[in-house]
Amino acid sequence: MSYKLVRATDLYDSLCRYRREGALRGVYLGFPEVNKHYTMALPGVTDWTGFPQSGKTQILMEFLMNTSEFYGWKHLVHFPDVGNSQEIIADLIHKYTGKTFDKRYPNHITEREIADAMPWVSEHFKVVETEDLNNKMTPFEFWDLAARMKKTDGIHTASVDAWKDLNHKREKEFGRTDQYLENALSYRNAISERYKLHFHTIIHPLRTEKDTSGNRRPPTPYDMKGGTEWYNNAKNSITVHRPDGDDTQIEIFFNKIKPRSIGEVGYATLDFDVKRFRYYQEHMGVKRFAEKEAYQDERTEIKSLEDLKDEIPF
Repeated sequence: MSYKLVRATDLYDSLCRYRREGALRGVYLGFPEVNKHYTMALPGVTDWTGFPQSGKTQILMEFLMNTSEFYGWKHLVHFPDVGNSQEIIADLIHKYTGKTFDKRYPNHITEREIADAMPWVSEHFKVVETEDLNNKMTPFEFWDLAARMKKTDGIHTASVDAWKDLNHKREKEFGRTDQYLENALSYRNAISERYKLHFHTIIHPLRTEKDTSGNRRPPTPYDMKGGTEWYNNAKNSITVHRPDGDDTQIEIFFNKIKPRSIGEVGYATLDFDVKRFRYYQEHMGVKRFAEKEAYQDERTEIKSLEDLKDEIPF
């Protein structure tokens, strides 16, 4: 067994930085209503669920896009549930430019606009796809790839849509889904901490009951296959739900938020602009798309323990 004992005095410098900078806080994602409940931190882990066509992938892509536009973050994405690489990159370009690849619409993108957008999208999004469908990437391989790309490409996040599209051959070693998930997700969390990465995973839910109105209720982490392990190992757990079949508004349930300094459990709604392919909040009849939060980052110099050795009693 490998362990070590830690004395409070060993952590003086880091505790002073903690006092100065505050507890871990993630970056602002563009929407005040969301910011109260969730910010994207490094390191971090977020698990997403929701029914098909609920908007969970689009809101994740929105948040990733906003961190790139606001802070220059870079992302690794493995989105076989969205489509092939061409479809994924087309979606990203649509979000970036507000121009669609669907020629039925007046904001049909031009070849020049594609050329202008490609360098930015290529710089901030790295897309990995499966070449051999009979030999899909395992989750362990994906997280290890992200760790290597942290060093080579400076990525900040790595996202999978969806969990079912990975190769789970190692589940047979454990015999039970919950034991496999406990091992896999513990490994994921450790890699996230070690390399200061944020991992996003989209997991499809099992069927859920209907409410008294006959509508399917929003799924919770416990509605996913092996749900207890997903909830226990999650740092952040989010449900995205589209109520009453509405194709423009989503409900976002922040089921678990950890550490508490990055947000709090709660609920928010956002609307989707189909033309621009971006989310917004409506205020007094005006669409408010994501904007970077203005803030003053005040930092002060800190003395080291060695500098203060004559001033403190230990």
